[in-house]
Amino acid sequence: MPSLSQSIIVNVEEKYIETYLKKKGFTRTEDENGQELKYWVDSLLNNEKINIEELEEFLFNELFWGKRKTIQIYKLDNVKDYKYPEDWEVPLAEKYNVDSTNCCDILCSIPSREEPRKIAAIYSEENVKGELIRIRVLFACYIQLNGEKGYKDSVAYIPVELDFSRKIMIIKAWTRQQIAHDEHKAENLMRHIKKLLGSEFKVRTRSYLAEHKKVLFSMSKNLIYEAYSHVPTYNEIGKIDDVVKGFVEKTLGGLSLRNVEVGENGVHVLTDGVMDFEAEIRNVIEALTISDYFFDRDFNEIWKMGLEAVVARIKFNDKEKVLTSLSGENTSTPIFCTKTFMSLKNRMEESERIETLWIIMDRKKGTLNLKFDASNMEYLEILIKYGIRFNETDMNSALDIYEKYESEHNQQIEEESKTAIC
Repeated sequence: MPSLSQSIIVNVEEKYIETYLKKKGFTRTEDENGQELKYWVDSLLNNEKINIEELEEFLFNELFWGKRKTIQIYKLDNVKDYKYPEDWEVPLAEKYNVDSTNCCDILCSIPSREEPRKIAAIYSEENVKGELIRIRVLFACYIQLNGEKGYKDSVAYIPVELDFSRKIMIIKAWTRQQIAHDEHKAENLMRHIKKLLGSEFKVRTRSYLAEHKKVLFSMSKNLIYEAYSHVPTYNEIGKIDDVVKGFVEKTLGGLSLRNVEVGENGVHVLTDGVMDFEAEIRNVIEALTISDYFFDRDFNEIWKMGLEAVVARIKFNDKEKVLTSLSGENTSTPIFCTKTFMSLKNRMEESERIETLWIIMDRKKGTLNLKFDASNMEYLEILIKYGIRFNETDMNSALDIYEKYESEHNQQIEEESKTAIC
């Protein structure tokens, strides 16, 4: 008989299960008030009052998203080896006693010390050619937590999605506290599941190398300049080009600097590599226009500007291999109007690589805080920050904004390659 385990309750959260049941018309009687959720739901299940398929669908959505906010994205490779349902059916049957690429048995798929890994649910979509468009697998993994009286058995759910249209694999996990053993920590379970997919289902991936760092640079630069473009005085800076050039010329000509040369046109210039003095002056002017615009304004007004997203924090290595981290007052406020960012903007633009990028996107309820981490060459990591109820729409928002700048980056490389050939 299906039963709602305490592990499922912990992974979903009691209040969300209660809310689901209330929407379905179930409320506790006087005798049931104070009864633990598990026993109340088990009673409903035993009396066949709950539609099990609907409950399983609800649990799948919660366990596939919900608390699982640590996300690793891999690029798929050699998809011809595992893009048909039959490529999955044999290993599913042999390794997990699962007889279909579309089934859900979350209530009865609770792993144990003796059977530490199960597939609790799997869903797939095909095109007219019989090829997989998407396959979603929910792994249930046995773990132990530190309890007051020793180790406590529990379950970690690791959702995996292979999107054959995007050619990516997404692995998610809930980073929990009080994990008793290193092998049960989220990052190690994710690594373990990734290896299993390779050995049991022939799933192959290829590394990003440094490409995701370049994409994050493109994203950060474009988002910051999109915000700047909404500041009227920032768009007027070009009107004083002659003033800036004149100031630079007078400064270089008026000081007894060692590394100043006089060009063929009689203009004083700094020796290459000393400093891009004109760019630094422009940074100061940009900072003036931005600081003036946002002085004494509430940052919530930023969303009225119609911005796609706001950059909250950046971490990058400059050409001198100095790791720099820039942030606003906290990771929910923008950095683009801070003096520190303006003073280091040129170093960031010279490196053209971002290690980690925090952005904030507008959301129907509150904001979506995303951390993109490109420090690992093998995969792109996304962390959903703060206490939102993470869902598929949020995941698509994160993927869409990254893929937008990835596409622009790839297009730029293609155009540069064509130019080089010509």
